[in-house]
Amino acid sequence: MSDSKRENAAVAISPQLSGERLAELLSAISEAPDFQAAATFMLAQFADIVGARRALAVTLDSPPQRFVNTASIGFDAETLPAISLSTDDLSNPLTLSALSLQAVSCDGAVPMPGLPFGEWTAVPFPQPQFRGAPPILSETELDLVQLDGCQVRRRAGIDRRRKLGHAPGGVLLLEASVDDETLSALINAASLAGPVLARMAAVEEFRLSTGRLDQQREMLTTIMNSLPDPIVIINAERDMIAQNQRAEHLLSTTDKDSEGRRRAVEINNLLFTSHLSKAAMGARETAGSRELNLVDPDEGTDLLFEVLTHALGPGDGGHIGSTVSVLRDVTDLRRAANELERQVQRVRLAEIDAKRERDRLNLILENVADPILVTDDRSNIILMNKEAEQLFEADDSESWERAAMVQANDTKFTTFISDFTISPSVARREQMRLQIPDTGVELPVEVVSGKILNRRGEPLAIVSVLHDLTEQAENERLYEELKTFSSQLEERIQAATADLAEQNTRLQWQSRELEKANRLKSEFLASMSHELRTPINALIGYASLMLDRIYGDLTPRQEEGLNRIQGAAQHLLALINDILDLAKIEAGRMPLHLDDVTLRDIMTEISQQIEPMVKKKQLTLSVDLPAGEIKLHTDRTKVKQILLNLLSNAVKFTHHGGIWVTVSRDEEDLRFDVRDTGIGIREGDLESIWEDFRQVDQSRTREFGGTGLGLSITRKLVDALGGHVFAESVYGKGSTFTVVLPMRSVARADDPPRMVDEVPPPRRAER
Repeated sequence: MSDSKRENAAVAISPQLSGERLAELLSAISEAPDFQAAATFMLAQFADIVGARRALAVTLDSPPQRFVNTASIGFDAETLPAISLSTDDLSNPLTLSALSLQAVSCDGAVPMPGLPFGEWTAVPFPQPQFRGAPPILSETELDLVQLDGCQVRRRAGIDRRRKLGHAPGGVLLLEASVDDETLSALINAASLAGPVLARMAAVEEFRLSTGRLDQQREMLTTIMNSLPDPIVIINAERDMIAQNQRAEHLLSTTDKDSEGRRRAVEINNLLFTSHLSKAAMGARETAGSRELNLVDPDEGTDLLFEVLTHALGPGDGGHIGSTVSVLRDVTDLRRAANELERQVQRVRLAEIDAKRERDRLNLILENVADPILVTDDRSNIILMNKEAEQLFEADDSESWERAAMVQANDTKFTTFISDFTISPSVARREQMRLQIPDTGVELPVEVVSGKILNRRGEPLAIVSVLHDLTEQAENERLYEELKTFSSQLEERIQAATADLAEQNTRLQWQSRELEKANRLKSEFLASMSHELRTPINALIGYASLMLDRIYGDLTPRQEEGLNRIQGAAQHLLALINDILDLAKIEAGRMPLHLDDVTLRDIMTEISQQIEPMVKKKQLTLSVDLPAGEIKLHTDRTKVKQILLNLLSNAVKFTHHGGIWVTVSRDEEDLRFDVRDTGIGIREGDLESIWEDFRQVDQSRTREFGGTGLGLSITRKLVDALGGHVFAESVYGKGSTFTVVLPMRSVARADDPPRMVDEVPPPRRAER
């Protein structure tokens, strides 16, 4: 019902609630969408009539044992009281009003537990009589009840005859004091509206029950369809009234099924109907038979089912004469039974084979070379082979000495078996020494015993095998002799080791002295750099002055001689520079001078310095740099020396073609690739070219000169900058030297202070 319609109905109804106004109220209640809306509407109308701010509707719950609140006005979710009153509690005014159908008013002097009201009035309303409903209180019973602070409004009550056919329905609790005339009108309207509300509640309960039944039906149908066994329900006329999906698969067809499947389903129906008929007639030949053969409609194979039939009665939700049949697929079980039967046959055959093998085993034991004995749980020997008989069996006709040795052997063995019998272990090994009675020779043996247990884990017998240890004893004797010899040899080795240790100490002292001498040599050469270079520089300078005619004119032969002197001096200076550079590096006097430099400036200077050498040999030089400005934090002079060494090497060993320098970078490193079309390097020499004073061609008639220190110095400089260098080459086609340097080099903590004459000019390197 819409809010506007409710407002119009409230305006139209007078406080007396009679005539057309009462009919409108009942009509509005009956048109409500549900019981909750109808009860709330009636409660709102009554509250408006008496001027109540808050009101509650308390109705009889199902099952009819308690009164609970079902509707309210003037409350929110937090302040709404939860009312639950037993129908047996006549001391509560609400229960008394509902069961007597009489109005009750309370002045609020005595507060009611669970009610937030002060002064209030309870207006009862009935409902149609039903089974199990609580009875209406009589006048006599009503007189016996005493209420504190409350009053039963009998004079405002309705005619008792109108209560016939009615049962208590509930009360409308109004937070107001109501006069007799208005209360009479409210009770009259409530008595007429109560049955309407009860019918609406019953209809809602029926709908809920119907929904629950539908859910249960769907759940049971789902359960039946989920079962792997076909289930069929048959009525008294032998007609199928229900079946699950598995049964439909075997016994039902559709228009889309093939002809072959239809035939298989028809055969299944005939077989199933025949089975039911025989079971119903109780024929003697089928009495107790529960197996049924059907056909798989999809595969066409035979299926074997065990039919379990149960009669359904009215209490089971069926009709008299109805039965439910469960077809349990036992095809695999029958196959398993057949397979089990075949396994039993195999076991029988296996027993025959085991007996044959046991006989064969006995034959083998009789021919085993080791003595074998079987003892019982009392340590008595019950079985032994021929070899054991020679050790443990004696005749009365034999000599006393032999009998004594047999007795001694038996005593030792019996003692061992007795200890083993009472121990919890199932196997045991032990060595003992017996005597051969025939010869009197001592026989060392190892006894290996194992228990044979019954099903309860109790020992039935003990099987013991005696292994001859004569050879092992001889080996032990030889081992002791070898151990003695080893001890003597160990002493000799210790003496030799002490001598070697002394020699090693002398060698270490000599190594330290050599290292010291080498270091002093390197330091001497590093400190003598100025003294060694000064005379040669003077020689080169005076030769240049004479060639420039400072000291007068020269004859052609004098000029030729001076040119040769100047060339030889420059070559000697280059060799001394290489040796001094190597000495400085080894002496730790080649410091790093780190600064921010630009890659393009370095490559420009290098190209200018190497260009005369390239043009002189008529080669081509190509330099490929990355785009943009790249800055390095490194030692500018050492980077130039590294690249000039590699480029001068490339020019030196390249007769035709060209040289390519390619520079690439990543996030942290810069890579220089120097490629040439020179003579190349053999694969076996790629590692040796980095050694000090090492050239590929070591012969005295080699074509290219030099000290062989260029690449060695280059590698040491690259290592000092935190990078690495390597080479690739194809002999006869050219080489590629690659240098990888970090974008930011880090100075080492042990770098010495800078000296004025420690930065030589870049020079070429030799392979």
